[in-house]
Amino acid sequence: MSARYVLGLNQYTHSASACLLDEYGQIVYALAKERVTRKKHDGGDNAEVIEAVLKGVGIQRDQISLCVANNHLFRIPPFEKTLPWAVSLNQHPPSYVSPQNLLPGVAKHELSHHLAHAWSVMPLAPFESGLIVVADGIGSTYADVHRLSTSSDLGAYSSDADLAHANGYVQLPANLQQQISEKNATFREAESVFQFDGLQLKSLFKRWIKEHSPVFLYNYGFENQESLGAVYSRVSSHIFGDWNACGKVMGMAPWAGRWQPDPGARRVLSGPLEELQVDWQRLQMEPGANGWEEKENRAAYARLSADLQHDLEEVVLDYLRRLQQQTGERNLCLVGGVALNSTLNGRIAREAGFEQVFIPPWPGDDGVAIGCAQFGHYLQNTSAKPARAAIQPYLGGAANRADIEMALEEVANWIDLEPESENRVERAADALAAGLVVGWFQGRSEFGPRALGNRSILATPADPDMVQRINAAIKKRESFRPFAPTVLAAYADEFFADVNASPFMSLTVHTHPHQQQRIPAVVHVDGTARIQTLQREDNPLYYQLIEAFYQRTGLPMLLNTSFNIKGEPIVESAADALRHFLDSELDLLILEGNVVHKRAFPDFDELQELRPVAFSGFTAEVVSNAEGETMRLSLMAHGQNWEAEQLELGVLEACTGEMTTADLITEFQAEFDVDPSDVVACLQQSYQRRLLHFEA
Repeated sequence: MSARYVLGLNQYTHSASACLLDEYGQIVYALAKERVTRKKHDGGDNAEVIEAVLKGVGIQRDQISLCVANNHLFRIPPFEKTLPWAVSLNQHPPSYVSPQNLLPGVAKHELSHHLAHAWSVMPLAPFESGLIVVADGIGSTYADVHRLSTSSDLGAYSSDADLAHANGYVQLPANLQQQISEKNATFREAESVFQFDGLQLKSLFKRWIKEHSPVFLYNYGFENQESLGAVYSRVSSHIFGDWNACGKVMGMAPWAGRWQPDPGARRVLSGPLEELQVDWQRLQMEPGANGWEEKENRAAYARLSADLQHDLEEVVLDYLRRLQQQTGERNLCLVGGVALNSTLNGRIAREAGFEQVFIPPWPGDDGVAIGCAQFGHYLQNTSAKPARAAIQPYLGGAANRADIEMALEEVANWIDLEPESENRVERAADALAAGLVVGWFQGRSEFGPRALGNRSILATPADPDMVQRINAAIKKRESFRPFAPTVLAAYADEFFADVNASPFMSLTVHTHPHQQQRIPAVVHVDGTARIQTLQREDNPLYYQLIEAFYQRTGLPMLLNTSFNIKGEPIVESAADALRHFLDSELDLLILEGNVVHKRAFPDFDELQELRPVAFSGFTAEVVSNAEGETMRLSLMAHGQNWEAEQLELGVLEACTGEMTTADLITEFQAEFDVDPSDVVACLQQSYQRRLLHFEA
């Protein structure tokens, strides 16, 4: 077989991902590692995600002609040379040295971080020329970008140093070379601006930040670095103990007016961007680090979030307005983790002075794999022209019939299916109009952090109680988190002000005051909404569903949130969807052509004649004290762990299928003086956890 595919990787860091391009430069598959491993923002080696991508396309490793990769922390080739030793000492899992990760025999190339971000959008932008602004936590080091190492084992590499400088090019700090030479300091990319025409890229602006502590320590060094993204992550860590919960910070900011009415606002960031100042004293003195569970901290958290969001918007807008005036460019692309801030994006689209603002579905580090693959295709086809076709985010896996049937069979004891002849769109629209919450699984999964109609949880936007219900009982996350609407594009102006196209849920806009009471479930506390505008050609089946809902309710939109529960990434497979459906309070699941219901726990009379059968795959862990008294009991199955009481384990162990529930109740009542209602309660809880089922 001739090698003709190009593979792009974000490798050995958080948000590991892979993207495969065919010989024509078309993206045929793109997938984040987290969707395979089920670990949010999963990083490290790429063996599992490469295997999934190759299997999804149906090709072998030897059909890859070139692999282009990026790691923003370090150069990859010298790291890989250490892997046999490191793996033998259990510093890394064996998958690090597997052929699917190291790709022996495949030509390799490496790309610097901000250049990879730029290439993730440049060939796909809907305009021929413009600016690309990259803003994130940290990028590649100055030494790596400029190839200051004299090592001979670094391999093929491309970076900003290969680019020409655009007119007006600025590099900051101005005395960078002096600081490097005199203080032996290390610097990393903070923000970069590129100017492009076709596929010709020039450097226009680069701000470097000093590296104050090793990035391998907690938080990638974000706790003391001075990029826009790093400071935002610093606040995310302070509030939630998680540097990658920046979306929560953005969502909390509008609550400051209610939680702490007397603002007493103080700056966190002060501009201009070229001379960015961070109030480190304030950040260090903020109370309640990683104390979200303590409610008395939350007003201060909201104020900190609001101040930071305000400052971010002011600094970025000031810079972009001046940038537009300086260059005269009409078109702008935004990438890097900061471009996930939809509130900022909305203001940029409305106020920065550009005619078109484009943000791809994958602005974060998972999108680096797409940039690497696009650059690799260009390396092999230097006369290639940018596609400029409408981007489709549906680049991941799809469930085939066999996958679905196997997944349904595994949970057959806990579900009921409607006849296949039922129309899934009409059925879902009826359920949504009746106020039910629906899991919607169709086609290929979305690449990027947003569910855009193929792996979504959907609900009516008209119910004001829906936010609390979905957050608490379905998503199992913080109550302040808002939900977004998917609105048919033709009706967006009717409900929202100053609408720009937002097909990837990238922009936050204001809701018309007179419409807010009609759609309270998708309007945030400040009257805004992060919209997804939908054209029929974007996703025909999803469009058809919203049309059907519109016919029933007069509302041309649905509440759309990602199909996942707290702590897990968006569902990828049919098995993932069914597990999340059964482990939450979702009312209905549309799984391709299948309409899936939860099988209700039998009523008391029916229950008496049924025989309970325990799930054979469950395990129990009992921790006892020195006297043999049980201190803690855990039940484990289906990748989950539940705290349990001794009675539940005893009842579960007795569910052998040999006696009816009535006999079981009689036995526990006679031997242990257990009330029948307590036995039934244990059965119901184990049934909901899929630890047992019933047979006639």
